[in-house]
Amino acid sequence: MTKEWNMKKLIAIALSSLILVGCTIQPVVNPEFDPISDNGKATLQDESKEDDSESVQIPEQLPVDNDGGIFSKNDIIYFVMTDRFYDASASSNLEDTDPTSPTKFQGGDLQGITEKLDYIASLGATAIWLTPVMTNGQDGYHGYWIHDFYSVDPHLGSMDDFKRLVDEAHNRDIKVILDYIVNHTGYDSPWINDPQKASWFHEHKDITNWSDPVLIENGWLAGLPDLDQSNPEVESYFIENAKWWISETGIDGFRLDTVRHVPKDFWRAFSAGIKEDYPDFFLLGEVWSDNARYIELYHKEGIDGNTNYSLYAGITAAFSPLSDVRTLINAIQKDTNFERPDLNGIFIDNHDNPRFVSVSKENGEAYLKQAMTLMYSYPAIPVLYYGTEIAMEGGADPDNRRMMAWDEVEGSQMLAFTKQLVELRSKYMGELTVIDYDVKHLVYTSKGPDGTMLVVLNTEKKEKTITFDYDHNTSQALLQDTPAAIISSGTWQIQMPELGIAVYKVED
Repeated sequence: MTKEWNMKKLIAIALSSLILVGCTIQPVVNPEFDPISDNGKATLQDESKEDDSESVQIPEQLPVDNDGGIFSKNDIIYFVMTDRFYDASASSNLEDTDPTSPTKFQGGDLQGITEKLDYIASLGATAIWLTPVMTNGQDGYHGYWIHDFYSVDPHLGSMDDFKRLVDEAHNRDIKVILDYIVNHTGYDSPWINDPQKASWFHEHKDITNWSDPVLIENGWLAGLPDLDQSNPEVESYFIENAKWWISETGIDGFRLDTVRHVPKDFWRAFSAGIKEDYPDFFLLGEVWSDNARYIELYHKEGIDGNTNYSLYAGITAAFSPLSDVRTLINAIQKDTNFERPDLNGIFIDNHDNPRFVSVSKENGEAYLKQAMTLMYSYPAIPVLYYGTEIAMEGGADPDNRRMMAWDEVEGSQMLAFTKQLVELRSKYMGELTVIDYDVKHLVYTSKGPDGTMLVVLNTEKKEKTITFDYDHNTSQALLQDTPAAIISSGTWQIQMPELGIAVYKVED
């Protein structure tokens, strides 16, 4: 027995015992494969060497619960850029609306989202996340350059339109998450020249060192005027403003923008202030880092869940022409750093990252299907970016923010595939167990209310025979084009097509 084999076996044992609070992820690893290897030497990634690392201090006991409220891993969030979804009233568009410009308002409105709620519901969505609807400065089509935190941008409609959208969504059992910003204002915000608010801003400093936590919190991100949340007036303003939006409109959650650029003390006060009055309200943070332990620091301050950039990095590495499934396995292992990984948002693209189908110049839809399969079977909250369900294309911002391609919906094979995944999720999502993998394939099971399904993903651009040990039989294929499995004495053998997906119902 070699020293190398012993190391692989130790890693396999360590991985096989991972049990997470709120869900179970138990990678059962054949010791012939090591999770992360370099020239044959088995290693485990040391997150302390990643960017954003800092000493972890255990905060005081939270005064409120951050257990998700009315949200759980059974939810599916559909993420909509309000100006880019559907123009229900083109005749009322303002003069600066330009459907041909990727950096201008294009005409999408709140009424348009309301009219498309049945479509959103057909995707299995139980919640919608809307980009900010507050009044923005010039060309703030995306909503992140706010001028007035108490009004709806007239490009999008009125406060009554927003309330109607929330009511109609609730009538369809769809919850509403509003994007909320406390880090900055728009470039030419009226506050900048208001002498009474001179102390509300940090001194203008660009973020030039992304390893400096003080500069990350106090610097002007992309030149946007950075608010000083340590000022009691600023803290009080945003807690009261947030409560006003909840009481005025009946929304169910906030997606918190640029969380890492705001001091943790503020998030503790903000979370407590909201949840003392609205204990079931959901807070979903954006902590743009692939360091899971760093992301978890913000959960400890009261935020229920965060968009899981650590897992996103693993997914994009696994389902691509340069596929390395071991990176995804490592990302799954990192989920043990989260107290409640089931409340995190799992995503494959969004308004800040290129659309998944466009990342690969070839076989984009095949990789997209594989990524979607994992996303919809993973025990966390899927966040589906508008248009991904029909394989909308788009590169870096702003190309990834095109107007929704409604003319491509009818007959879309990707849309039909997405709905299949939603149905499988409702029956089999639950406990995830990794059965087998190497650089170019992944085998795992997901055990839910209707039993267990086994998923096989071949990320190689050629046929591949995948053989693994699994002491269960299969009763049926759950996805079209799933090849027959040869099972003998607890060993499975499957001839997988290139970039293939196979899903089987397993006999318990």
